Amino acid sequence: MKIISEDPLTREILGKLAKFAPRRLRLYLWGESGVGKDTLARYYHLLSRRRGVFLKLGLHNLSSTLAEAQFFGYVKGAFSDALHDREGFLGRVHGGTLYLDMLDHLPLELQVKFFDPLESGKYTPLGGTKPMESDFILIASGSLPLQEAVSRGMVYEKYQHLFHLELRIPPLRERRGDILPLIRHFSRGKLSIADRKGLISYPWPGNIRELKNFVEREMALGKRSLTAPRGRAVFPPSGEVLTLREVQRIYARRVLEIFHGNRTRAARALGITRKTLRRLLEE
Repeated sequence: MKIISEDPLTREILGKLAKFAPRRLRLYLWGESGVGKDTLARYYHLLSRRRGVFLKLGLHNLSSTLAEAQFFGYVKGAFSDALHDREGFLGRVHGGTLYLDMLDHLPLELQVKFFDPLESGKYTPLGGTKPMESDFILIASGSLPLQEAVSRGMVYEKYQHLFHLELRIPPLRERRGDILPLIRHFSRGKLSIADRKGLISYPWPGNIRELKNFVEREMALGKRSLTAPRGRAVFPPSGEVLTLREVQRIYARRVLEIFHGNRTRAARALGITRKTLRRLLEE
């Protein structure tokens, strides 16, 4: 697995992952949407040399009514539709890595129920009487640092002390040394770079995900060279001055566009509340 890393910030993060992965410490990654948390979680798993599976678990995996059955597994007869024994996520991940994607989006009641098994690896399938144990590395991701997520009521307080290592993954605008290498990687070297300065200075509010989609779209349109996205720049042309509030409003609208009008997700990415975002957009 190849990680594109020419910016010093990225290399520092990779160095920390390489140091701690062999010790198989529990890891929490946080940052804006699209910064590469999933990729780094998988990279950590590979560095750990665990032979088991890498299992990504998020809300898309869990049915609200069957979450416990999916997580712990169940035995035949545990409920009306339990026609045979079924292994849950904890059993499947034995010997591997369990990645909880966007922990701060998981309902609090499930966070409470899952905490002890995540800490100890010990659990009992629904309807069963025999305790079982699963040996796995735990990785989780979120949009906020753990302490802040806990204070906002988004994460169960005990998770604050569960992880051995907490890493912030900076947005692409803070590690601009990765932008051109990522463009060459995503375009497989088929696009020349016609506007180095513009591409590097563009803020990429959608981070690596936005950059990848932009490169793929330009290639699909038959472009042979790449210039910065037009009509979306946050900063004004030279000589023109905007107030800080105007720049914030322009940027907020761009982030909202990235999330297809979803104000909740846009507010989380910006690190503000929905109310603050609404007020900013309406000014």
